[in-house]
Amino acid sequence: MNDLFWITLTFVKGLGNTGIKKLYIQSPTADFPNLLQSSFIKVVSKSVQEQLTNQTYMQELKEKAFTHMEAHRQADISVIPISSTNYPSLLRLINDPPAILYAKGNLGLLKSAKNVAIVGTRKPTKIGVASAKKIACTFAQRGYTIVSGLALGIDTAAHQGALQVENGKTIAVLAGNLKEIYPVENRALSSDILKNDGLLLSESPNDKENIKGNFVKRDRIQSGLSLAICPVQTPMKSGTQHTIQFARDHDRFLFTPIPLEKDEEAVQGNLELISNGIPVLESIDGYDQFEREMEKMYQYLMKKIESETSSKQLIEKDTEFYEQGSLF
Repeated sequence: MNDLFWITLTFVKGLGNTGIKKLYIQSPTADFPNLLQSSFIKVVSKSVQEQLTNQTYMQELKEKAFTHMEAHRQADISVIPISSTNYPSLLRLINDPPAILYAKGNLGLLKSAKNVAIVGTRKPTKIGVASAKKIACTFAQRGYTIVSGLALGIDTAAHQGALQVENGKTIAVLAGNLKEIYPVENRALSSDILKNDGLLLSESPNDKENIKGNFVKRDRIQSGLSLAICPVQTPMKSGTQHTIQFARDHDRFLFTPIPLEKDEEAVQGNLELISNGIPVLESIDGYDQFEREMEKMYQYLMKKIESETSSKQLIEKDTEFYEQGSLF
């Protein structure tokens, strides 16, 4: 059972997301019998080597991983290691992809790259809320999955906009675990997302408490899942700025609606983005233009997957993803 192997590795102290990604790229078919014969074992730290070569200890971790998987399955939560065919291919591209994702709902949404992240401040203006809903609704009508973070404010409006569309789909990336939905004000919204064939996603297991640093980690997932990121409203200092930086780090298409309330604190970050040359969504024609840009982004990212992968097995494991053909 290959999934169990990769989940067991997450309990090895000092290996981390980056180390697990390196092993996966080097040897996507790695398993317990062949790990010690791999060249990977020679480049990890001495502490990690000692753990990996201790058969008794590794058996304990294996049992712990199995119990971990079963506990989440009983809660109707899928445990998705980086080796899984359900793991999003675009997310694997980032430097530190989660070694494990926890998902509840429509896992099929993880197969598509036709995603737009719509994010922003928790304290938007009324115009900002309306704008987020309209942008999400319009892209959902065009067949995109709307990615956001289930936070109050712009995130809430983005999910709601997607749900207004018949068969509209949305992925909520949570900072905390999927058992204790945060914020509590959006528990009903999370239920609506599931009822409408959407998905709740996190890298936090059910037994892990939510901490402040999880929100920044969540932001990298939103960017990593998406072709494009739209910060609808963001002050100069805001958690949204982390998502914007991740979009740049991940080479994703970044755009903003034109701010109509130029004196509001909520849009000062948008104005700075525009002054730095970020594309601006001004009219319905802009959606057509941005779709063309996202098609280019899709092709670019597919080539990047091929060029950054040392083993063709990674692409072979994603045959179903690639057989979907062109996004548009």
